[in-house]
Amino acid sequence: MRNFQAINYIQTAVAVIDKSMTIVEANTAFQQRHNIEITELIGSKCFCSAYLFNEPCSQNGISTCLLADSFKTKKTASTLHHFWIKDQAVVEQVTTTPIIEENGDINYVVEEFHDMSKLLGLTKGILGVCSYCKKIRDENGQWLNFDVYLHKHTGADFSHGICEECHEAQLSKLTNKNSS
Repeated sequence: MRNFQAINYIQTAVAVIDKSMTIVEANTAFQQRHNIEITELIGSKCFCSAYLFNEPCSQNGISTCLLADSFKTKKTASTLHHFWIKDQAVVEQVTTTPIIEENGDINYVVEEFHDMSKLLGLTKGILGVCSYCKKIRDENGQWLNFDVYLHKHTGADFSHGICEECHEAQLSKLTNKNSS
């Protein structure tokens, strides 16, 4: 068993997880994330402690398990998760980094949880969204397009495209309109 005590110096919530999705070490920030004692964390399943799920993330509406991906691909993976914890909206950037042994095996993955909720203005747990146009009401009561709101809070710039479902829907509308 490795000693992962250095993670306690990291301010971000971090857990070290083995192949069976069991937490083998967690830092103080991870413990504080859910107000869970270290004795309850070590040996628990990551999906139980990280998200309060009774089953793996893939069975709870999260489309992909980054942990499984990192064990399989031996690569770092990252995504945004959005969910509710104790009636509080949470948006986190989750990053998994495999610890590759000298022989190439991976026995552990480090999982980091960067809370983006405050950055996105979700401190109240509810974000006002127009039921019709989907604009977001900011802290000053202004209605902003989603991309403008996100740029204002994160600095992110956007490039527009069209997903497969919308492409098919729009193509169908055009085809039906032309055949009329």
